[in-house]
Amino acid sequence: MDLQNILSELTSKFGGSFDVAAVTEHLKGIDTSNFSITEIIEKVKGAGLLGDLDGDGVQESTLEEIKGKIGSLFGK
Repeated sequence: MDLQNILSELTSKFGGSFDVAAVTEHLKGIDTSNFSITEIIEKVKGAGLLGDLDGDGVQESTLEEIKGKIGSLFGK
Protein backbone atom coordinates (compact mmCIF):
# COMPACT_ATOMS: atom_id res chain seq x y z
CA MET A 1 0.00 0.00 0.00
CA ASP A 2 1.55 3.31 -1.02
CA LEU A 3 1.63 6.40 1.20
CA GLN A 4 -1.12 8.23 -0.68
CA ASN A 5 -3.51 5.28 -0.26
CA ILE A 6 -2.56 4.98 3.41
CA LEU A 7 -3.31 8.65 4.06
CA SER A 8 -6.58 8.35 2.15
CA GLU A 9 -7.63 5.30 4.20
CA LEU A 10 -6.65 6.94 7.49
CA THR A 11 -8.56 10.10 6.56
CA SER A 12 -11.56 8.00 5.59
CA LYS A 13 -11.50 6.13 8.89
CA PHE A 14 -10.41 8.88 11.29
CA GLY A 15 -11.27 12.15 9.58
CA GLY A 16 -8.88 14.96 10.34
CA SER A 17 -8.03 13.77 13.84
CA PHE A 18 -4.42 12.91 13.06
CA ASP A 19 -1.31 14.79 11.98
CA VAL A 20 -0.73 13.92 8.30
CA ALA A 21 2.84 15.26 8.37
CA ALA A 22 3.74 13.21 11.46
CA VAL A 23 2.25 10.02 9.98
CA THR A 24 4.05 10.67 6.69
CA GLU A 25 7.35 11.18 8.51
CA HIS A 26 6.82 8.06 10.64
CA LEU A 27 6.13 5.85 7.61
CA LYS A 28 8.91 7.33 5.46
CA GLY A 29 11.48 4.66 4.70
CA ILE A 30 9.19 1.77 5.70
CA ASP A 31 8.19 -0.63 2.94
CA THR A 32 4.42 -0.63 3.46
CA SER A 33 3.65 -2.52 0.24
CA ASN A 34 2.89 -5.75 2.09
CA PHE A 35 1.04 -4.25 5.07
CA SER A 36 -2.73 -4.27 5.48
CA ILE A 37 -4.45 -1.09 6.65
CA THR A 38 -4.99 -2.77 10.03
CA GLU A 39 -1.24 -3.34 10.43
CA ILE A 40 -0.51 0.23 9.38
CA ILE A 41 -3.05 1.59 11.87
CA GLU A 42 -1.38 -0.43 14.62
CA LYS A 43 2.06 0.92 13.64
CA VAL A 44 0.81 4.51 13.61
CA LYS A 45 -1.19 4.01 16.81
CA GLY A 46 1.85 2.41 18.47
CA ALA A 47 3.84 5.54 17.67
CA GLY A 48 1.20 7.62 19.47
CA LEU A 49 0.07 9.36 16.30
CA LEU A 50 -3.62 8.42 16.46
CA GLY A 51 -4.43 9.30 20.10
CA ASP A 52 -7.98 10.20 21.10
CA LEU A 53 -9.91 9.62 17.88
CA ASP A 54 -13.43 9.80 19.24
CA GLY A 55 -12.91 13.06 21.13
CA ASP A 56 -14.09 11.80 24.51
CA GLY A 57 -10.88 12.94 26.23
CA VAL A 58 -9.75 9.39 27.00
CA GLN A 59 -7.15 7.51 24.97
CA GLU A 60 -8.46 3.96 24.71
CA SER A 61 -7.62 0.89 22.66
CA THR A 62 -7.82 1.35 18.89
CA LEU A 63 -11.02 -0.69 18.74
CA GLU A 64 -12.72 1.40 21.44
CA GLU A 65 -11.62 4.64 19.75
CA ILE A 66 -13.01 3.44 16.41
CA LYS A 67 -16.27 2.33 18.02
CA GLY A 68 -16.56 5.72 19.73
CA LYS A 69 -15.85 7.55 16.47
CA ILE A 70 -18.46 5.50 14.62
CA GLY A 71 -20.96 6.13 17.40
CA SER A 72 -20.35 9.87 17.20
CA LEU A 73 -20.91 9.79 13.44
CA PHE A 74 -24.33 8.21 14.02
CA GLY A 75 -25.26 10.50 16.90
CA LYS A 76 -24.74 8.07 19.77
